[in-house]
Amino acid sequence: MSPESEPVRIVIVDDEPLVRAGIRDVLAEQGGVELVGEAGDGLSAIGLIEQALPDLVFLDVQMPGCTGFEVLAQLDPDVRPAVVFVTAYEQYALKAFDAHAMDYLLKPFDDARLLAALDRARTWLLRKPAVSQEGVPALLEDVAASQQRNRFIVKHAGRLRMIPANEIEWIEARGNYVHLHHRDGPFLIRETLTSLAKQLRPERFLRVYRSAIVALPEVVEVAKRTGGDQELVLRSGARVPLGRSYRREFTDAWRG
Repeated sequence: MSPESEPVRIVIVDDEPLVRAGIRDVLAEQGGVELVGEAGDGLSAIGLIEQALPDLVFLDVQMPGCTGFEVLAQLDPDVRPAVVFVTAYEQYALKAFDAHAMDYLLKPFDDARLLAALDRARTWLLRKPAVSQEGVPALLEDVAASQQRNRFIVKHAGRLRMIPANEIEWIEARGNYVHLHHRDGPFLIRETLTSLAKQLRPERFLRVYRSAIVALPEVVEVAKRTGGDQELVLRSGARVPLGRSYRREFTDAWRG
């Protein structure tokens, strides 16, 4: 956060142009505020936030292609801005906001409610910059645990790209990251294999080794290795070890 003498740098992210215009018009009349960008979709928002490094983002939750939660998950935690969520859905998400987020605006909202959210954000940013960020990882974990992962946001050829989960052949652990093995990959994303395993469709994806998950339809053969070990041969020719403790579950799932 900038010193108190400097304005709060703000980005607006919403797929509805009228909502963005409404927020923009109200904020433009306020002192101590600098609007540094707008985005109408999640993928554009990620690039904008990484470039503009705002203090605060008014962030839509439901957007085509990429949700507000996915936007946050892609940002480096060290530069992740404070967030006021904007949503039309009074469901599970609002309970998470109450517990974790700085504030949220439930559509339709009036100018007074918008300004109240801005004032709250300013207070937190000036007095306790870290407060607004402490609950974000927990919020993202809550949301991830409640939803099945059906897509991934990856960087490819210098651009962000959405990869459907059913195009992933297998997934390999790399510490706090994983490699998504895809015909155009592999792609590296910031996530643990254990966390990811809880989000994937169990009828398609199965953990077969401490550092590997495979897509069951991609397995064409179980091959023997020296010493009694086994490995899975995939359609692409890739070979993935099959751990002894995972054999029974894999065999049952693959045959089924």
